[in-house]
Parts: sequence; structure tokens; C-alpha cells
Amino acid sequence: MNKNYTEINSKVFDKWVEEGWKWGQPINHETYVKAQDQDWFVVLTPTKPVPKEWFSEMKNAKILGLASGGGQQMPIFSALGAACTVIDYSERQLQSEKEVAERENYAIELVRGDITNPLPFADESFDLIFHPVSNCYIEDIQPVWQECYRVLKKGGILLTGFDNGFNYLFDEDENTVRYKLPFNPLKDPQMYERSLEKIGEPAGTKSEHHDWV
Repeated sequence: MNKNYTEINSKVFDKWVEEGWKWGQPINHETYVKAQDQDWFVVLTPTKPVPKEWFSEMKNAKILGLASGGGQQMPIFSALGAACTVIDYSERQLQSEKEVAERENYAIELVRGDITNPLPFADESFDLIFHPVSNCYIEDIQPVWQECYRVLKKGGILLTGFDNGFNYLFDEDENTVRYKLPFNPLKDPQMYERSLEKIGEPAGTKSEHHDWV
């Protein structure tokens, strides 16, 4: 069984972006300009904007977008005066970030990397880490939190979104309970192969996330 599931998933995310996946569509110019005028919001989960009081002072803040490519949040933070870095394993998600930065003429550091590996940043590099829901694609999340602690400045802020897991119980039509939790195809060869056979669905995941906390 191929254990390199994160590489497989990155290619599937590239495919989703090319097909118009909503979490891979960058913000438009009007949204960027509004953010410059302090009219902005971002999401960690699909339906609720993150309260602004959860953020640090954004002017000159050093922010890491952890698996946060797509040109949706980092352009907002850049418009607010932050210095942003994005690490993502999807080349297309990073390309979206590059396109917005070039369009709006701001600098951003783009890193293609697998966040299940040690992060390629020095200790205490960032004031804030912004991590939209993506840890559900990782088998062991503990090393990610340890790396976040390492690269955050003392007193820094980690904002992250979670999938509550219940959607993994159901079949593709979302009508019948088929699986049990914890859902981990990497420990079930038949389930893993079935995941690979599904068109446009990362190994070990459901293709959409309807339940969030």
C-alpha cells in the first residue's frame, strides 16, 4: 500500500482547483481594496467569519498561512499591512497566491511543502499562524502542532479550523452510515484502494466537509 498519501492528495487538490473548487478561487481586486479600507473578513471554516478580536495587530505582523494557499486569506492580510508566508503542498494553490500578489503588487513568500514534515522556518518566526481546515487530511497531527509552537513567537497566535469527523461516517450519497470512526484508510488496504478509485477525492478523505466546529 502506497503510504505517500500527502503527495497523492496534493495532486488531487491541483485537479480540484483547475475544476473551479471554491476554496481555490482567489479574491478579486474589489475585495482586496475593501480590505485596505479595513472592510474585510476571512474564514477558517466555511460559514463563520473569524472574529477580528482573535487576530494580532496586523500592521507589520509576520503571518504564516499553514496549508492556506488559494489566494483567499493571505491577500487580505497583506492588504492590512502584514508580511505573509504561505506553505502549501498544492502547486495550483500556490499559483493562485502568486497571481493575486502580482496583480495587487505586494510581496509574499511561497513555499511548496508537506506540513507533515518539519517546517522550513526558524524558531519564533511568526506572530500568527492561520491554518484553515486541512488537518483532516493528515494521519498524525501532533507533529504539526509541535512545529507551530516552535515557529511561533512567544505569545503568538495559532488560528485553526477543524472538521468534526461525522461526515466520514457516510457513503458518497451521504444517506447511509457506512464507515466507523476514526476513519483511516491508511490502516485498511481495501478502503485505501477504494479511496484511490474515487474520481477527484484525496486518499483517506471525503470530498466535501459539511460539518465543522
